[in-house]
Amino acid sequence: MKNHQSKTKPGRATQLAGRGLLRSALGLRPSTLWSSAVLVLNLALVSSAFGQGAQAKQRAKELVNQNNVRQGVPPPAPAPPSPAAPGSPGNPAAPNAAALQAQNISKIKTDLAAFKPGSAVTPEQKQQLIKDLAVAARSTKPSLPSVTKFVNTLAAALGENNLGASEQERLALNLNTVFNSKPLTAAQFDALIADVQAILQVGGAKRSVAASIAADLKAVGAEVRR
Repeated sequence: MKNHQSKTKPGRATQLAGRGLLRSALGLRPSTLWSSAVLVLNLALVSSAFGQGAQAKQRAKELVNQNNVRQGVPPPAPAPPSPAAPGSPGNPAAPNAAALQAQNISKIKTDLAAFKPGSAVTPEQKQQLIKDLAVAARSTKPSLPSVTKFVNTLAAALGENNLGASEQERLALNLNTVFNSKPLTAAQFDALIADVQAILQVGGAKRSVAASIAADLKAVGAEVRR
């Protein structure tokens, strides 16, 4: 007779004993392992809930801003221009700051109205807007590359989406304010940027496009506010 050698497998008791030894070596108890797994799962669920809640809150704020634009609720109040210095005997007609601001806003609005949906945006149109925005900045001037980047993205959006006259005027006012935003608080400045995004979305721009333009404008404003 041939001797048949069979491989012996560890029994159930041996397997359980081995696992027990492993847990003991790691210093873990079954209840500890289960509690840790539940804790990790709960943290993941809470983190996801907070993320979704923050997104929902942000979207709700954006809808409120868009409704404000549609209903004509005044945008965040711009800083009033400094009073003009009294005219000297040799220059009795000192320029009026409020009049200059109104003139700058009017020029910016005209530039915005020149961008027509379906019409090609010309380099001359963009250059004119860049020039008028630079003139509108009464104190600190932002860098040309930052302004150019903003104007390029804005012009592309306005070449595809139509802003009404009231939205053009509101946007022109906001742009003038951003270019003179040094006196504004951080909350006022952020509200101003959010209002610009809302104007563009009301005009038909996609949220991602409007948010990108608003981010470019915020970068310009950050240079003004340094």
